[in-house]
Amino acid sequence: MDVSMPPGEWLLLPAAIDELLVMHQQFQQMFREKEEAFLDEQSEQDDVDLSDCLIIENVAIVPLHGVMVRHSNWMTRWFGATSTEEYAGKIESLAKREGIDHIIQDVRSPGGVVDGLDEAWERIREVRKQVAITSICNELMASAAVYLGSCADEIIVTRNSLSGSIGVILERMDWSKREAEMGIKTNVITSGKFKAAFHPSVPFNSEYESILQNRSDRIYQTFIQVVAENRKTSAEDVIDNMADARIFTGQEAVDVGLADRVGSLKQLVAELTGPNNTQPFNYGDENHGEDDYYARFIES
Repeated sequence: MDVSMPPGEWLLLPAAIDELLVMHQQFQQMFREKEEAFLDEQSEQDDVDLSDCLIIENVAIVPLHGVMVRHSNWMTRWFGATSTEEYAGKIESLAKREGIDHIIQDVRSPGGVVDGLDEAWERIREVRKQVAITSICNELMASAAVYLGSCADEIIVTRNSLSGSIGVILERMDWSKREAEMGIKTNVITSGKFKAAFHPSVPFNSEYESILQNRSDRIYQTFIQVVAENRKTSAEDVIDNMADARIFTGQEAVDVGLADRVGSLKQLVAELTGPNNTQPFNYGDENHGEDDYYARFIES
């Protein structure tokens, strides 16, 4: 079982990086102590798992919660992360269900890995041509979560929500001086001038920095283009008003064009299903326990 961190670049709220590393350390400790139990819990599923989604009349709610990774792994199984591959599959599956004409992306995520993000976006974009999609920033929609969450006909933000952080952050550790101080010498054998550009034991130089900056800029430009298409605006508008990596609170996101209005998930469901709907809408009611994320009722 792979218990490593997902490789590649991240579109993640900087404040979430330390939390993610702590989470990984905690899991590694748990895995070392109870490896057999973790392996026994693994199961292969061919069908799309919709157990964390909710259907109310003609509306399907799909949660985009936690750190975003491409494939299902230890983070999605035990720490509430979302596989973007599985997430896109859920939206595709729900869109094909008879009677569903509206999908709500319930977003509460600090972002995640770049790997697989564009593929998931393309799949959601295709669904958007067939079924109406509304996204709600239900506390947090940052970085990679904006990449997918803004792929909607309308974006709603809660009053105290945080959204934005449209930018890219890359890191390249340089342990060379520390190793020298400790009397450690790492011999790095390469073929190709820049093969060791990201090796932490090789001193970081201006040429390596240029490579890293170029990679960051290319990802950033793609991010801008995606948000511009999602929001039906120009890349210049996104750059000028949304994409300096700021975090916007509630109405601020509306003012800069990242969202359309302030509201709540409860209000949205009522709007889409009608005021006389008596079907339970589970959303965080403590009486229903932690396993039932949607745990409140629509009031008639």
